[in-house]
Amino acid sequence: MNGTADDRYRPTRRDVVTAVAATALSISPISVLGFIHEQREGDIHMAQTIETLLRENIHGVFGEPDAEKRNKAIARLWADDGVFVDHNDRYEGHARIAHAADGLAKKFPNFIFTERGEIVAIPGAGKLNWGFGPAGAEPVITGSDVLVITDDKIGAIYTFLDPPKK
Repeated sequence: MNGTADDRYRPTRRDVVTAVAATALSISPISVLGFIHEQREGDIHMAQTIETLLRENIHGVFGEPDAEKRNKAIARLWADDGVFVDHNDRYEGHARIAHAADGLAKKFPNFIFTERGEIVAIPGAGKLNWGFGPAGAEPVITGSDVLVITDDKIGAIYTFLDPPKK
């Protein structure tokens, strides 16, 4: 043979397909189905957890006028070192998140949050579009919360405000 050591054997497409097929056939169909099923169950659980956290946070924390109820919700929903970031500041930990929510409740005492559209969830994160304004009226402010989950609790929420309507 007239080749170098590097090109003595180059796998053909047929070699690669045969190797992949042999590998696939060596895996038990039951274990493959179990893996797919477990993955889907995990994804569904994660999506449900993210939806629950987003909804309970917007209504039970930032939409809750009662400070005692709000603080209990923060303790239940947020990781101890959770971070809330909005256009004003970065709030880290339960006390600072409570401070941010309390300031909002005092500044807009008659406003409520409404959900706009479906929650979008991917593994470990989710997004909720919301409106904020007087009950029964068009929202004065709209925006989105993007949540990052940590051990089934809120690790971080980033709030983005939509530009004002002209």
